[in-house]
Amino acid sequence: MSTFQKETYYDVLDIDRTATQPEIKRAFRRLAKKYHPDTNRGNGVAAAKKLKEVIAAYRVLSNERERARYDVLLQSSPTFQQEVRRSEVRTMREYAEEMLTDLLAGRARRALSLYDDLKARGDFRLEEYLEPKDFLDCVFLLAEQCERANRFREAAKLYEELYEREKDPPRQRYFFEEVKARIKKLYSRKLPRDVTSADEEIACYERILRFELDKSEKAFILKKIAEVHCRVGNERQAKEIFAEALKLKPGLKGTATIRENLGMEDA
Repeated sequence: MSTFQKETYYDVLDIDRTATQPEIKRAFRRLAKKYHPDTNRGNGVAAAKKLKEVIAAYRVLSNERERARYDVLLQSSPTFQQEVRRSEVRTMREYAEEMLTDLLAGRARRALSLYDDLKARGDFRLEEYLEPKDFLDCVFLLAEQCERANRFREAAKLYEELYEREKDPPRQRYFFEEVKARIKKLYSRKLPRDVTSADEEIACYERILRFELDKSEKAFILKKIAEVHCRVGNERQAKEIFAEALKLKPGLKGTATIRENLGMEDA
């Protein structure tokens, strides 16, 4: 046997590919009775043809050695491979929709667990399995739950994905302003607590400078960067960056300590 019809022997017997021998036997008996000539006198030719197919399928699948050989050939056929791919797409879509449903229903722990399982697959891309608006909703809710679970880096990554998708017109901005505010909060308050070096802390603050900021916001971030440089002894850089912050916001609050440390009390 070198080729396969679209209908496999499993389809002929109307059973799963994991069917046991008793299940195969029961299916055969049911179909043999259904297509027996005695019960199909008005449609004898078609019934006889179908019964012949049922018998051929049963002879192969009821023999473990023949079944194993058939399965190997079946799995190598283009039709089988296409069916597997379609099945995987359906499964992934069901998982994605289930995750969104859990998020909308407040089942955060279950949704995050499913999200972790899907990420572990490596090639999973959520946007391929959800409608555009559902995708945006799902990413926002996932980011929100990651943030609540103190998974701040994952939350920031998801929020940034939304930001990049909505920043350029003419796209409708469903979450843009809220996402931008949350990104700033994560990189200015949450993520710096988890770093292990001054460079990583500075990188968090510098990340915020990539986003749209008003003068007060930018001055505040520059002050934070200057404070890190001052803390690790990079006085020259600290002074330059702090001076830039003061230029943007002369009345910047919370500067007494850094002014004293840099000898800029009268600045």
